[in-house]
Amino acid sequence: HDIPEKLYRYWKTRYSLFSLYDSGVALNEEQWFSVTPEAVAVSVAEYLYECQPDAQVIVDGFCGAGGNSIQFARLFPRVISIEIDPVTMACAKQNARVYGVEDKIEFILGDVFEVLKSLIKQDIKVDIIYASPPWGGPSYLNQSVFDLSQMVPYDLQHIYSQFSCISKNICLFLPKSSDLQQIADL
Repeated sequence: HDIPEKLYRYWKTRYSLFSLYDSGVALNEEQWFSVTPEAVAVSVAEYLYECQPDAQVIVDGFCGAGGNSIQFARLFPRVISIEIDPVTMACAKQNARVYGVEDKIEFILGDVFEVLKSLIKQDIKVDIIYASPPWGGPSYLNQSVFDLSQMVPYDLQHIYSQFSCISKNICLFLPKSSDLQQIADL
């Protein structure tokens, strides 16, 4: 009864987003439609671990409510989770507490590109950069082919050019309707 009508369809899937939803998971309005479903986050974490089993540091560049970071923390020694919005960051920290991995995640509030520059200055080697960048909200569903140059606030070219200076291992979570030619061009 306290869920806004426009979010009700997401609320109905709450246990697919976080299986421990009833244990105190926190989501702000945007995270209801932005968080990676838990089963997908588990699969991505396991895949990245299989590809890079010796990786020590994984960065979750747009951590949101922390769904991916939580799963990375199950497998990788060090997870650095970056989020620019303080309310969303508070949700991520709470969710990491719910899943018992808050001590394995270093949460950094700030712009992902500025934080990555700071990590380089600190001589921190980033083995993998994972990012589920903002797509501009659920309106992407209305496009048969999603133009990755229209992502807000950062387009694919900007994200990739910045990340590729930090690590050769980049994993981007993008809409399934993404323009494959734009990805191939990078």
